[in-house]
Amino acid sequence: MLSGEQLKFLRYYNGKTQQQVADWCNISIRYVKMVEQNQERPSDETYNAWINCIYGIGKPLPKDPRPNQTSRKKKKSGDE
Repeated sequence: MLSGEQLKFLRYYNGKTQQQVADWCNISIRYVKMVEQNQERPSDETYNAWINCIYGIGKPLPKDPRPNQTSRKKKKSGDE
């Protein structure tokens, strides 16, 4: 797996914006920045979609929320 700096270089070299990668991979721009700064490591699915986006091949990930993207509501005390 390439490092965040390498992914950023490839994205920039191939003329893609962070917004394009975020839209293609169904992730936030904030997450794109975190990956490019090596603060986060993308899942295999997101990584493969990222590479596909950079080179303009394949299909974008579906817009439906994936299991790891579902919103988590904090439980209030007494709500159990």
